[in-house]
Amino acid sequence: MNQTTNRAALGALLLVTAAACGGPDGTVDQAAGAGADALAAVFTGSLTVSPTTAAVGTPITVTETATNLTASQVGPIIVGIRRLGFTVVSAQKPRTGICRIAGSATCNVLELAPFETQSYTLTLTASAPGTYQIQGWTTSSYVPGGFSGSVTVTVQ
Repeated sequence: MNQTTNRAALGALLLVTAAACGGPDGTVDQAAGAGADALAAVFTGSLTVSPTTAAVGTPITVTETATNLTASQVGPIIVGIRRLGFTVVSAQKPRTGICRIAGSATCNVLELAPFETQSYTLTLTASAPGTYQIQGWTTSSYVPGGFSGSVTVTVQ
């Protein structure tokens, strides 16, 4: 299916979106990014951090997901994690991801199959105590939808 056909098919979709939520468990989930037309969203994402309180040098796990909300293949999708103040211990890329780690860790998810979720997981450590914001996002220049959120992590 070419990009034009894919966009036309996706533009006709009506989706029910979840309200933004966040809690002390380190989970943030939102169906459409800020300013996005929720009825036209074809993918979303979420950010999970565990634990949200850790000792210096103790690993934490950060997972950013991208989820296709439709019965059509979509892509490419960019997933990213901004993790300033942390060192990457290990990374597990999405199934179809091409990734790089710099100030932010980003992956280009080449495709999401119908209703598929792919995840990008980082294991991180902090070398200094403090309160840090870990940010995550999903975005695409080709299909509507996305996600942006952050979770506070306290390092003691």
